[in-house]
Amino acid sequence: MKKVETFLRKDRSLVEMKDKEYQQVIIIGGGPAGITAGLTLQSRGISCLIIDSHATNLVKLGECIPPNALPLFKKIGLEKLLYHEEHQFYFGNQSLWGSNEISEKNFLFDKHNKGILLNRSFFETQIKEIAIHNKVKWLNGYSLHTTEKNSEKTKVVVKSKDNTLSFTCDYLIDATGRKASICRKMNVTKETIDQLASISFQFLVEEKIPSFVHTESYENGWIYLAPAKDKRITVMIFTDIDLLPNKENEKEFVKKIINQSQLIRELLGGEIQEERILELKTRIANTTFLRKPYGDNWIAVGDAAYSYDPISSYGITSAIAGGYYGAHALTEAISGKTEAFQVYQYIMENAFNAYTIKLKEQYKQEKRWVKEPFWTRRN
Repeated sequence: MKKVETFLRKDRSLVEMKDKEYQQVIIIGGGPAGITAGLTLQSRGISCLIIDSHATNLVKLGECIPPNALPLFKKIGLEKLLYHEEHQFYFGNQSLWGSNEISEKNFLFDKHNKGILLNRSFFETQIKEIAIHNKVKWLNGYSLHTTEKNSEKTKVVVKSKDNTLSFTCDYLIDATGRKASICRKMNVTKETIDQLASISFQFLVEEKIPSFVHTESYENGWIYLAPAKDKRITVMIFTDIDLLPNKENEKEFVKKIINQSQLIRELLGGEIQEERILELKTRIANTTFLRKPYGDNWIAVGDAAYSYDPISSYGITSAIAGGYYGAHALTEAISGKTEAFQVYQYIMENAFNAYTIKLKEQYKQEKRWVKEPFWTRRN
């Protein structure tokens, strides 16, 4: 017999999730894009269920939200979350890129004079609590197994370690990030522009560093550094996936890159030692996109539709925007206005096209290592 699953609301009431239950929309993926989509649908009277493959929040290193992204968070009603003490302000960017001279952009005289260094794991907890408080249904620990469209409805089968549940819905939202699980199930292929990847870690320092985001290019990639909590610093080294070392050589690779850098090494207090490198992780960070981010019974949002190079600082902002605009388009489609999908594609595609132009301009600034593989591919 199949089990009946439950989810816990903030008011501590348990709601049963029954096998073969119907939802207007099922969202696969419980990150910022999926949660924003769920909140938006709920606000417009559309029943939805978020299915997240993770039983608990993953530990994720932070990312920055630039000042010009703050109006979006205000529009959606999430701005106040950013001012929690778990997140930090930053007041500009320092960069060593394209020359041996450090350049600096200070936000002091901008309309929005500070950005946010996000505690990513905590932020996801914050928005998840808001979703549950607003009665968005939630199912943890289940992964998408199959989808099948029958007449006007879609059957969705999900599995946990010890249980299988099936649901029916009118529409699916793919909010599964770069892996785009729903798209893959439907044989929809994403276009890939590059093979960027990162090795990220946290580093203990004796003294706090300035509240800036710092970037520095090197012969086969670039480095990101920003302050975190409790005298920790978040560091990410970006290069192409074929230029990454084997797992056993990662720390030696990190030491070499950091110790040969200029700005980053100085911020870390000189040459680094292995014992101060914490939580080393490798991730894909490439630019990908769908030529058409929707179909008859589905729509993709966030990284599942368009994923961005971290040099742009677009990541979480694009995820929130995609969830918001995608859910509005879906609401209109449910009411019969399916042209709303085309409007959604137009909005997201325009932003993505503008990003690709800026990305090329950014990488073409670096001429010192044009014969090295990483820069040859981008110049």
